[in-house]
Amino acid sequence: MGLHSAWWGVKCHSSFIPPMKTKSKFELCSAFLRSSSFWHDEIAPDSVEGPVITISQAAGARGNPIADVLAGELQGNRNIPRFREWTIFNQSLVERVIEENNLPKSTVNFLAEDKRGRIADYIGEALGLHKGAYTGVVKTAETILRIAQSGNAVIVGRGGNFITRKIEMAVHVRLVGALDTRIKSFARIYGVTPAEAEKEVARRDRARRDYIQENFVEDINDPCHYDLVINTDNFSDAAAARLIIAALEEKASLVRTSAEGTSMRV
Repeated sequence: MGLHSAWWGVKCHSSFIPPMKTKSKFELCSAFLRSSSFWHDEIAPDSVEGPVITISQAAGARGNPIADVLAGELQGNRNIPRFREWTIFNQSLVERVIEENNLPKSTVNFLAEDKRGRIADYIGEALGLHKGAYTGVVKTAETILRIAQSGNAVIVGRGGNFITRKIEMAVHVRLVGALDTRIKSFARIYGVTPAEAEKEVARRDRARRDYIQENFVEDINDPCHYDLVINTDNFSDAAAARLIIAALEEKASLVRTSAEGTSMRV
């Protein structure tokens, strides 16, 4: 029996972790990535796969603030499997964990969508000419998949929705908004001038679009790649989080129904 099935059978016992004393998102991310089992243990095919939320965002669409609200609201949610505390993984958080905990340097580019993978690098490495972006892309994808399979993760950026598309208990979200609104939000969040925000929003949008196109040969703006596309102009962080949680609860319910049907047939 896979762990998804097991969870539904003992929902109120050992597989459900009750809410603990609140920890900072840095502490949670650090504890997760410092775990020796995360780096060395093999994840069996029937092990936990999700629940996981992936967030792709247009620059300034408040992906990280919404992820913060999500993780907090999910800690006490009893409708979704919880094997550990919900943890956020994004570029700045992982970089800080690596720096302060002496973790493998190969992880430092995790979620760094500003580094564009070049097809020429892939070809060159395949021919044995040099080591290029390919190795980094593959290692990043493996790390993201391992995080997603471990469950209870909110992954921001880096093509997480494409890497985890086979995980049943996953919700893939795209956050969008009007350009002028996103520029204002970016300036407020990062404390920069509107002119600086406008340049940085354009740069990040371009870099993310190119990263997905070059590494996954997909269009980041295609709504079919996501379970939800949310225009954050029309929703607060809390309201957007509620929409995402409702979608994940529905996915969890579908997995539960499937697991119960399988157990009855055995």
